[in-house]
Amino acid sequence: MQKRQILVVAVVLAGVSLVVSDEDVKPLDFYKYSLQWGPTVCLHPPPGKKCEGRAEVRFTIHGLWPQYYKDTPVPPYHEDPRCTNTKPTSENDVVEILKKSTLKADLMRNWPNLYARKVRKEEDNLQFWKYEWGKHGMCSDYPNKPSDYFSFTLNLLQEFINLKEDLGFKRGSKVGDILKNLRDKNYKQPQIVCNSESQLLEIRFCYKEKKAFDCPSWAGSKTACKTETANIFLPGGAGGTDAMNYYFSHELGVGSRTCNAQTANIFLPDGARGTDSVYYNFSHDGGNY
Repeated sequence: MQKRQILVVAVVLAGVSLVVSDEDVKPLDFYKYSLQWGPTVCLHPPPGKKCEGRAEVRFTIHGLWPQYYKDTPVPPYHEDPRCTNTKPTSENDVVEILKKSTLKADLMRNWPNLYARKVRKEEDNLQFWKYEWGKHGMCSDYPNKPSDYFSFTLNLLQEFINLKEDLGFKRGSKVGDILKNLRDKNYKQPQIVCNSESQLLEIRFCYKEKKAFDCPSWAGSKTACKTETANIFLPGGAGGTDAMNYYFSHELGVGSRTCNAQTANIFLPDGARGTDSVYYNFSHDGGNY
């Protein structure tokens, strides 16, 4: 049987075009479907980024990421084209496709760039989707069908409409509590990612042949939420101090040197009965300037 060879576009090493044969292709094993929690993402943006306005208190899509066996990420196509023997649609072509796509409104809503600038919202979102396509989509099962890749990823979100409630966060929640709550609701084991303050940043679910299965490991953080007895918080998403922290710090901000802790006293002159109201009336009306 004659070996079929396909020239992979735009991959040149030492001036020699790289050719990939069917036998050299490394098939992916499964996908990670990553959902990000907007309030946590926006609390600690990376350098040079920020969220303009308060993030919606819900999960949105971060991406659909191919993985090799033993939970090894598939490298981007431009780093290693052995992930496919099909010529992928280029990143620039994907931008043009999505500009005109009927999926665009759904992508803006459910797969947004949380750091998009208001004045360039569509442009920044297109760049985000372009990045996700270049890093993950070109090595997916849909290398030359970007609309199918984005559509499949969007449709998966329907399986997680009640995820926030099903996580069952409450004051004092531990990682093990959250994992148990999900098991009780018939979810497969996810991978949990927290920031350094033990706040849920992302939750990832694993799929193989379009069916969910238990992720190889639930621990996705290097610094926090690494054990089932560790604390875990959902900013803005559950009752208790962590929700309070999110709304206080993110919406109001710490803008003074005296009221700089949630345990500090705070008064509203003329807005409540008591000594502070009396003091305000005395000093203001009596001429103590």
